[in-house]
Amino acid sequence: MCVASVFLTLAGAAHAADCKPLAIINSVKIESIGNGARYIVPVTIDGKPLKFLLDTGGVVTEITREAASAMGMTERGSNIHIIDVHGNKSQTKVIAKTFEMGVMQGKNLDLQVAIASDLPREGVDGILAGDMFRKFDVDMDFGAMRLNYFSQDHCDGKVVYWTERPIAVVPFTVTGYHINIPVTIDGKDLPAIIDTGADTLMNADELDRVFGVKAGSPEAPLLRESQSDSDLKYYSHSFGNLAIEGVTIANPNINIVNDRVSSQRAPSTSIHTMLMDDPHPKLPPVILGVKVLKQLHVYIAYGEKKLYISPAGTGESVLFKNAAPTPPAN
Repeated sequence: MCVASVFLTLAGAAHAADCKPLAIINSVKIESIGNGARYIVPVTIDGKPLKFLLDTGGVVTEITREAASAMGMTERGSNIHIIDVHGNKSQTKVIAKTFEMGVMQGKNLDLQVAIASDLPREGVDGILAGDMFRKFDVDMDFGAMRLNYFSQDHCDGKVVYWTERPIAVVPFTVTGYHINIPVTIDGKDLPAIIDTGADTLMNADELDRVFGVKAGSPEAPLLRESQSDSDLKYYSHSFGNLAIEGVTIANPNINIVNDRVSSQRAPSTSIHTMLMDDPHPKLPPVILGVKVLKQLHVYIAYGEKKLYISPAGTGESVLFKNAAPTPPAN
């Protein structure tokens, strides 16, 4: 992707002589839909404004069949095959002649054709997924409603430009495009993935194994069944607290879901979609989705393999209040 860069440097940021200060490349205002149930990012494809779901748990960026068809884009076979938990498949792609997001611009990009059941029914034209993130540091400032892209070429640890405290520094690993971190729920340590395209969820098997609570019991009542898959059921359970290295969310109510991923013989790329080539799939124990993440400011330092997390602020951060963009040096 060809990137037109805009640099904003932290005033007074300490840095060693052999490394660079923090520099921002792109910033896009995001929007919430469904009363904050999901967040969308404005993009422009082949000159047409569209809205894509912000989905850190997705593998590839996708466009809906309806949006592609309305723009006269031709579907063709894709070497990426995706299946959702209901068994629906996507095996086609389209080619975007131009793709713009803020100041970032790309040409001739492959976009997978999305599975309809992956997306909210209204207001979403596609999914902005992990293939659009990992070459940069990605900063999700839900308090300011901004998605920011920073250069990875900076001093390690010198990324926290905002004022909210406490700050949790959390090492992570990446499996596929999933960001894996440890979380603590009611004193129990569990592995989790970060997924802005999903609800906050816990595997029903983990709820039983770790907390001794069975899905469907009075402590975890049934919420709903999937309309298209009667074996896929959602439950609910209230916990005392959820902590990420000292940043704590009190009284989280987490949706519980039975593991339909394993029965579909494919690994989850979000709660909704999966690649079809892993013979040992399993639903993650915990998925940190929008219900939790929107209460936080999350900076994903892909180069360092660390998350920097604080409670979400309110309004614009100090970076955008106090600094003006200047063009990059030639």
